[in-house]
Amino acid sequence: MSAVAEAPPVAAPVAGEERPASRPAAARRSAAPGLTVADLLAKFGPIPAGRVVSDPAPGTATPADHERLNAAGRGIFELIDGTLIEKPVSDLSSWLGGELFRLLANHVVEGKRGWVHPADGFFELPDGLRAPDASFTPRAARPEGLQERGYSDVPPALVAEVISPGNTRREMELKRSVYFAAGVQTIWEVDPLARTITVWTGPDADTVLREGDTLTGAPTLPEFSLPLSDLFAEAAG
Repeated sequence: MSAVAEAPPVAAPVAGEERPASRPAAARRSAAPGLTVADLLAKFGPIPAGRVVSDPAPGTATPADHERLNAAGRGIFELIDGTLIEKPVSDLSSWLGGELFRLLANHVVEGKRGWVHPADGFFELPDGLRAPDASFTPRAARPEGLQERGYSDVPPALVAEVISPGNTRREMELKRSVYFAAGVQTIWEVDPLARTITVWTGPDADTVLREGDTLTGAPTLPEFSLPLSDLFAEAAG
């Protein structure tokens, strides 16, 4: 599997950019009674401080805090064990996630196989509220259909996660652990720099696909097929 670039512990702000009041650099300091810096490093690896919301203190955030922050439109934030973490994005990673969502949605809609959610589609998982970059849930798993309010506690069968600048190796390992513990069957982990997709069908069962290989949805969506060369060539222009 391709190595995930370890992010520096502190992310420098973009020139002229104003940090939202909820995400000051003070996130590097410990915040009683929440988690300490050491706790955060042990859990997520050297995650950039700018991604960690400091108010409410790490370890003390609630679903109401999560809803309020995401409604502000300043980014997409996941709630992980009481800590609000911003999902990192880049031009390339955002496009790849959107393209996988589009291709999956087109395939699923044709056969009325279920539902595909984009990068702001949250699910209630064992450690909080997470939003894969794209996800598929079979219709059979939710015979009652989609709900108007809140998020589903039925895990998706397939998720796609695109590695972005700022993601750490430990963070991606934690994602996989949580997904499989919740009942996810297949994980696509996309590495834009290496131009690979690692297909995980279990915690220790992974296959690395490279340009020239074809991604399928097996075993979850066996009829889905995507040549990696087509995906990455389109991203290159």
